[in-house]
Amino acid sequence: MNILALDSALSSCSAAVMKDGILLSEIFEDRLRGQAERLLPMCVAVCHEAGVTFDDLDAIAVTRGPGTFTGVRIGLSAAKGLALALNIPLVGVTTLEAVAKEAVLQMGTSQAGRMIVVHDARRSEVYAQIFDHKAGHVFPVTTPLAMAYDKVANLCRPPVQTMVGTGVDIMMSHLPPEMMKGIDFPGLESRPQARVVAQIAHEKFSDGKESEAVTPLYLRNPDAIAAQPITYGFQNQ
Repeated sequence: MNILALDSALSSCSAAVMKDGILLSEIFEDRLRGQAERLLPMCVAVCHEAGVTFDDLDAIAVTRGPGTFTGVRIGLSAAKGLALALNIPLVGVTTLEAVAKEAVLQMGTSQAGRMIVVHDARRSEVYAQIFDHKAGHVFPVTTPLAMAYDKVANLCRPPVQTMVGTGVDIMMSHLPPEMMKGIDFPGLESRPQARVVAQIAHEKFSDGKESEAVTPLYLRNPDAIAAQPITYGFQNQ
């Protein structure tokens, strides 16, 4: 299965092609602006490098948020347009899940534990979600949240062991000192990577999961065109 994955939801832009779980090509650029002009050319470039055409693709995968309104919209528009034109499935992955998965891959798939992913949401808030990880897989424990800095400590209690994401530096100056001692800040890649988005999509297809409608994940107004109610619901416990 050939999967083209793309991301422009936060402060970077990337595209990758994966075949049967093997990465064939990828491009990653650190950019907050110009994503609309670069994303599709990057998709063409990674397909060329991988030796496939758009017609060879079996699925498209994309980050759907949370992130910047413009970045999420650019990525979803490009991905939906390609999937519709090629008549192939579209898989949506959150930026929080993508970074959690990347962290597990970097830390080692043999480890198990609980982590919190925090992304800088600006306006004195972060996007946050807790995941359990085991044998290289990540499992959501809470729903994605948008929350003020001083509320994040409520989520960081044991058994949370690790914090990753673009909001780590911010949170290190807002967590109580005693809580800092119990959390590891490994300094891993904090932004979504298209290759990881492709890996998650590949695993979903391998597990036989059916494609679902892909919608943007907006967690607050006025960034959100359809704000979702924020809850502190826990899952998979």
